[in-house]
Amino acid sequence: MKKALLGLMLLSTSVMAGEADHYTYRLDPLADMSTVINQRANEFLQSAIDKANAKGGCDETVLYSEMRTYFANHSTGKLVKFALHDNLVERRQINLKKSIYGDWKILNGYLMGKPSAAESPLALTPMIRIGDEVVGTDKLEHMFGMGFKYFNWHHIKGKNLRTVLKRGVFYEKTSLGGNILATGVFAYADLSANFNGMRFWNHVLQKREDVMGQNIGPYVTCNNDKFEAVKENPIDFTKYVDKSMDESVNCSKFATKSAVRKVRKSLERLSEEYDVEFKCPMSMEDLQSMYDKYDVTINGDKKKRSISHFILNNDGYDDVSYFNEF
Repeated sequence: MKKALLGLMLLSTSVMAGEADHYTYRLDPLADMSTVINQRANEFLQSAIDKANAKGGCDETVLYSEMRTYFANHSTGKLVKFALHDNLVERRQINLKKSIYGDWKILNGYLMGKPSAAESPLALTPMIRIGDEVVGTDKLEHMFGMGFKYFNWHHIKGKNLRTVLKRGVFYEKTSLGGNILATGVFAYADLSANFNGMRFWNHVLQKREDVMGQNIGPYVTCNNDKFEAVKENPIDFTKYVDKSMDESVNCSKFATKSAVRKVRKSLERLSEEYDVEFKCPMSMEDLQSMYDKYDVTINGDKKKRSISHFILNNDGYDDVSYFNEF
């Protein structure tokens, strides 16, 4: 048991860049970085295409392998590293102790509650603006990392979508945050990023229908046994990032009831500081718009549930249930 717990903590530490705080400094302006991020993404895509072509033939597994040098988490993915560290990208960095998680203790979530967490620059993920939305850079990581897993499970291996979405919930409740051995934050917004990441990876070659019926790709085609970028249809992350990835709209749940109380207390403090009511969701209209968008029935689900059931939270802040919630 001890080895299993240690393994979970080590896995959580290695795959995560931290949680997002959508409230602290919320009213401060933040420039739109979509053009900068999109441009670098398309440059990296071309590099991956060149490397795949050097190996000969239009092998999609080779293309995906080369792409994952650039589109992956903060440890290995060059695009996320660019978003995290390059001076071209304007970011909002929030100190853990000044954040809505500033009162976290170990029993609320070890990775953010341990004393050394406040010293880590990635205890909280930096916030960036992509189009109209301000999101944590962790959402890009979820799109590229777990999103690729979703894509592989559903589109390559043929697992039904319900199974894939439930598997993502399991990961979010274990190694990716939502328990006291990790950060203690179960983020529905991460589940949305995972799902939209699956769509992104499917759109690269667009060999399979989009599960939302929105075939945004392809970004790459094969001509004369060589991959080519579709110049008139470049990668644009504003087509994926929406308010479902905003944790002030798509509210998180927490590993303990005391954590719920602490976050609510932090919002009360910020409300007084800014003279603006901070709550979750900040806008029921925005949340409803996401329910409308993702109201797509999952094929093969006996209960005829929609995608929204697995990626959106209509309950506001609460402690997460580890059984029978999905």
